[in-house]
Amino acid sequence: MKDLREFMDRVKELGELKMIEGTDWDLEIGNITHVAATASNPPALLFDKIKDYKAGYRVLTIPFTTDKRTALSLRLPPEVSRLEMVRLLRDKLHEPMKLVPPVEVKDGPIMQNVYTDDKVDLFMFPTPKWYPLDGGRYIGTGDNVITRDPDGGWINVGTHRIQIHDKSTATILFEPGKHAGMICQKYWERGQCCPVAVTCGGDPLHVVIASTRIPWGVSEYDYVGWWEKEPLEVIRGPITGLPIPAHSEIALE
Repeated sequence: MKDLREFMDRVKELGELKMIEGTDWDLEIGNITHVAATASNPPALLFDKIKDYKAGYRVLTIPFTTDKRTALSLRLPPEVSRLEMVRLLRDKLHEPMKLVPPVEVKDGPIMQNVYTDDKVDLFMFPTPKWYPLDGGRYIGTGDNVITRDPDGGWINVGTHRIQIHDKSTATILFEPGKHAGMICQKYWERGQCCPVAVTCGGDPLHVVIASTRIPWGVSEYDYVGWWEKEPLEVIRGPITGLPIPAHSEIALE
């Protein structure tokens, strides 16, 4: 698989994708997701025709909730038992780690629609307000936040909560000790802005690896390459120069 759409096609083939139409981005998507996630083996939920948005502007929730979908996202056979999944992962993690750097390509699906300057509108995406006490609408945590260490030059990719505030402003929560926050702090101490790119709607494997504890100085992109045994295709971001997965749905710079 190269992207989220292929993942959803495979999940649909497994009979584990449920389409829900006509919901409200304000609390309703969050409430339905919360209730579904508490059930036994719930399907992944794909919300479409969301209030205030055209058909096709969709939100996918609880993609990993069952053993089959977890195995699928990790590139394991979906029919394996939970015990066998653990064994396969144990064997994988005991393999010699031969990191595979990403390969830069000139074009990809992520560049099909590009908005800059006053054309930027973060509210064009049906970002939910998930819970009543949330401060607003959150487009992350199922994301990839991309930064570059100013000293070593290596690329870090993590998962962080991102809140939309207005058409062109979003904030990222960096918890203490997270690599991205440490990298940003280096720039700020030098009086510099920290370039950041964010992808939403990417390959689920990338989200899993970005939320894994990987040693400082090791790029999650290289780790993805080792896991897949082939390089990840990336595009150089036109604003930040950061490498962005070419097959992501949404990228913010």
